[in-house]
Amino acid sequence: MTNDEQEGVKLTPSGLKKLGNLVNIKDDIIANAIRERGGGQAQVNQLRSDYQNLKVGDLANLAAGGDIDAETAIKILKQARKKRDKYGNQ
Repeated sequence: MTNDEQEGVKLTPSGLKKLGNLVNIKDDIIANAIRERGGGQAQVNQLRSDYQNLKVGDLANLAAGGDIDAETAIKILKQARKKRDKYGNQ
């Protein structure tokens, strides 16, 4: 995993902690990552519009620095799979 950490978005130690097991998608655009994890446009629309095209790793670093909106974006990303599991398999 050290090669992945050297390329793309440079995560701060706190940013890395925020992402946890999602570190492998740190270079994905947040809106795309939410959709790939099963979230819908409604979840993407909850993001601040200027954050929708940021990379996951950049948002994790912002969240680690105390940015409330970035923190919310990471939470939405993490919950996208739960929503898919709950509603998507009907």
